Amino acid sequence: MIEFFKFPSAFGMRDASPFVLKLETYLRLAGVEYKTTEFGDPRKAPKGKLPFIKDGDKTIADSSIIISYLKDKYGDPLSKGLSARQHAIGHAVKTMLEERTYWAFFNTRWIDEKNHQLLKETWFGVVPALMRGFVFNKVIKDMKAGMRAHGIGRHTNGEIMELALSDFAVLEAVLGDKPYLLGDKPSEYDASCYGLLANMMAKPFPSYLSKYIENSKTLSAYITRVEKKAFG
Repeated sequence: MIEFFKFPSAFGMRDASPFVLKLETYLRLAGVEYKTTEFGDPRKAPKGKLPFIKDGDKTIADSSIIISYLKDKYGDPLSKGLSARQHAIGHAVKTMLEERTYWAFFNTRWIDEKNHQLLKETWFGVVPALMRGFVFNKVIKDMKAGMRAHGIGRHTNGEIMELALSDFAVLEAVLGDKPYLLGDKPSEYDASCYGLLANMMAKPFPSYLSKYIENSKTLSAYITRVEKKAFG
């Protein structure tokens, strides 16, 4: 059976990582059996991040690479009936969300100083108290450097917000009145969308992102729909 490695539970969420939640949603939607192992230190994970899986003697990291592996080995039930055009739309939306919208989420979750105390206590509580502030501040400094290297960290908060809201408008337009991103049945791309949107709605971290989603009948209903389909 596949062993699925994820973060320990925190903040009352299924998982506080959009990419971990994306993969678990895919596993559920695709009907792939798995067992869960909580993994507290992503630095010790393959590629230094979560999620990853073990399948026999194979270890695979990165949510997108894992999903490709699972489709190749166990079949691709979520793609039945989808056209090349639909896959292209799904891929474009997924890439937009994971490569740009994600960074707006990252900015509100990690860079916004009002969240620092909660993050420090929850995820850095095992660090000795005398070192905790130093370690946390070093992590935040590295995160800011990563955002700047990406390019989005060179923008103001207002500019980042506008980019995210324009992405939401695109997502709403693609969804329209369909129950799922590409039609009447969920696809692998819904796992990506749900993983990020649901994380944006985490109650301990209110932001302009969560406010927009809450006020969007299209997006809020979509989150509920995918949640029920995947997790019951």
